[in-house]
Amino acid sequence: MHKFRSRVSVLLLLFVVLTVVPVFFFGEPNEEAWVAFSVLGLSIGIVLLMLFGMSYEIGENYLIIKVGPIPYSRIKLSEIEKVERSYNPLSSPAASLKRLYVKGKNKDLLISPSDEEEFIRILKQRNPHISVKIDDGNDEWWKFWNWDV
Repeated sequence: MHKFRSRVSVLLLLFVVLTVVPVFFFGEPNEEAWVAFSVLGLSIGIVLLMLFGMSYEIGENYLIIKVGPIPYSRIKLSEIEKVERSYNPLSSPAASLKRLYVKGKNKDLLISPSDEEEFIRILKQRNPHISVKIDDGNDEWWKFWNWDV
């Protein structure tokens, strides 16, 4: 079993921080506020756990996607037809905008493994019929989808 963590977008983290941190600075410190701050802090912790705990596991027969400790989806390796580059912002188990579109016979996924080359190499090793089209020729450092941790 090979496990790959998800890439995490710096812009996504910045968005979470900038929408939540002002609440802590501009809220009034009373008893009810501490309850709200505690709930908000717990919520942020869960979101960050999900973002940094997102992973993709390649087993003998399946690609398994996990969000935190929860299995999100799985697809048979034999059913994967192609893997392509995507910047599609649709909701998916990918914490970055620089994604891989995995097309299966019955299911499509958008994922963002941190070590794409190794990920694709292992997928091709398990299913040599997968078509791979990754063109990163114009991915300069200043393009925001490259700002990942």
